[in-house]
Formats: sequence, C-alpha cells, structure tokens
Amino acid sequence: MFVGGTDDVTWRVVEVLGSVPSAETMTALGYLVASALVPDEGEGAPRISVVEGPVIGDLGEITLDAVGLADDSILGYRLRIFAHLPEAEGGFTLKSVERTLLCRRRVSGNLCR
Repeated sequence: MFVGGTDDVTWRVVEVLGSVPSAETMTALGYLVASALVPDEGEGAPRISVVEGPVIGDLGEITLDAVGLADDSILGYRLRIFAHLPEAEGGFTLKSVERTLLCRRRVSGNLCR
C-alpha cells in the first residue's frame, strides 16, 4: 500500500448528509462520516475500521480506514475526523475531515497510478 495526497472533504460530507452531522460518540460520528464518503457496493462494500482513537482533547479526533474500493488504483481512504466536543446534552459535531488516498500500486504527483 502507498499513501497518496490528502485533501479536506468536509464540504462533501455535509453535501451528502444534507447538514453538519453530530453523533453521541466519536466512533459513531466516524462511521457516519465514512459511510457518506465511500460507495455502498453491497457485499463488495469497503471495510471501514478504526485505526486510531478516539482521542478527546480540545477537539474529538478519530482516524478510520475505508479499504476495498472497486478501483484498480485506489485501495481506499484514510479519514482523519475532527469534532467539536459535546455541549450540555449534545453530541460530537463535525468540524473537519481530511481524506488521504491509499493507493494499490504507486503514487505520482499525490495521485494513485
């Protein structure tokens, strides 16, 4: 596996979900965000798993991998998700999402080839 470029895809999550998402836990928020960014291909759907966190500090943070895309060059994505901490009875609210390409073969100019 090779690591490609990283970009901010917060806008895409909000676009797909229709609003800025919140969840009771960082893990739940992570899976909600990941499911908005990876295609649902039935039995061939990418496997989503937590690789780091959750960590709670000034912000909530969790990192997930979504691997197994049906693409000959892109294996999947590493998603680093940041959230505002809950206020009173609210949940974690998405702040930002960084998506890093995970490439099958090689990287050229931050893109999978």
